[in-house]
Amino acid sequence: MNNSIAHYKDKHVGILGAGKSGLAAAEILANSNAHIFIFDDNNPRPSSIKKTHWQNYKEWPWKNLISLIVSPSIPTNNFDKHEAVELAIKHNVKIINEIDLFFETNPKAKIVGITGTNGKSTTVSLLYHILTFNKVKCAIGGNFGYPACLINDPGNKGVIILELSSYQLDGIKKLNLDLASIINITPDHIDFHETFEKYISSKLKIISCLNINGIFVLNKNDQFLKKLVKSQNSVSSKSFEVDKNFSKSFVNDNNYLKGNHNSINASIAITLAKKLNINDSQIKLAIKTFKGLPHRMEPIYICNKFKIINDSKSTNGESTAAALSSFDNIFWIAGGKPKSDGIGQAQKFLTNVVEVFLIGNSINYFVEEIKSIAPELKINTCFTLEKATLLAIESVIRSKLRNCVILFSPSAASFDQFKNYEDRGNYFKKIVNLKFDQDVIKK
Repeated sequence: MNNSIAHYKDKHVGILGAGKSGLAAAEILANSNAHIFIFDDNNPRPSSIKKTHWQNYKEWPWKNLISLIVSPSIPTNNFDKHEAVELAIKHNVKIINEIDLFFETNPKAKIVGITGTNGKSTTVSLLYHILTFNKVKCAIGGNFGYPACLINDPGNKGVIILELSSYQLDGIKKLNLDLASIINITPDHIDFHETFEKYISSKLKIISCLNINGIFVLNKNDQFLKKLVKSQNSVSSKSFEVDKNFSKSFVNDNNYLKGNHNSINASIAITLAKKLNINDSQIKLAIKTFKGLPHRMEPIYICNKFKIINDSKSTNGESTAAALSSFDNIFWIAGGKPKSDGIGQAQKFLTNVVEVFLIGNSINYFVEEIKSIAPELKINTCFTLEKATLLAIESVIRSKLRNCVILFSPSAASFDQFKNYEDRGNYFKKIVNLKFDQDVIKK
């Protein structure tokens, strides 16, 4: 873990939100001998937090606080600010988040920041794999891996990769990134950001976080993103455009990097690795051993006639569109808690779908969407994931088609029936596992 932040010694600091990032901030500040005050609207006091630290924010010594560290899930810029945020503003208390606090530790490693609506974690993981395969001291944090404050700084010859969500970027004041990339921007998290324009603004914030010599890697195939980025005057002289086809000679038919979306993810990761002085042959060797991430286009069963893909992480139409565009003869399992765009861009690839199996609260909404585009497409309303999975397997076995795919790509959030997308994906794998008597690809 990082050394303590000496300038917080004996200073009063508030922490709003006791999730992963809040607890990480509490840990590093406690090591710095700061006086910390913690509050969470929803959680009871964690056992790791001393009773003396756990206080209602209305009782905090606001006049003495020098900083308020706010959880990424709590809006600081919207009209419905938390009352504690309003109190901080009233008392001129500096509002930061845990990522800001991490940068106050003055890490010596090169810092790479990666954001985007879809593909962040795959890109981050691939870059990390390439670097560690080539013996570069490397750490991952932020929205993926450790909270930033708990990262061990690998030093001036090392690299820290930060996956940055729109929530985190929204609250960030100023970072010091050596390299950065936005993979894509499509409508998402509008309930938090209020408008798509504000969501875009949060994502673009990563550009202003580049240091004076920083390099920005841009997906040149995304014309919408290109236009947005080019509007940011600060990046014009330090952007580097990369084409999705750039990755083809490096990927070598890696089964975990299939589809156009993964071509983009890989192209960005490879370009960032090259900017970090990893040569082409070293990158190719590394990618041969890359196994992908769970719940992201994850092959979990393969036989002569069909394969089953777990893509539970696809919680919006854009991500599901990428999955649907990657296969033919698809038996598609979808649904959950619907987002504002429904199946969105996935509509474009319904011609690749043989049959649909719908689950969750989105059933009626999705039926209407699909029928308006493909009225002849067979739709099964299953409600539960178990019923949908077993019915899809029966259907594909009965089918006369070859090279079929059962694709679980929900295009919806998981919270109607599951704790999160991981819980949902693991349940899907369990159903398949039991059906085929444990004959599942193990990672």
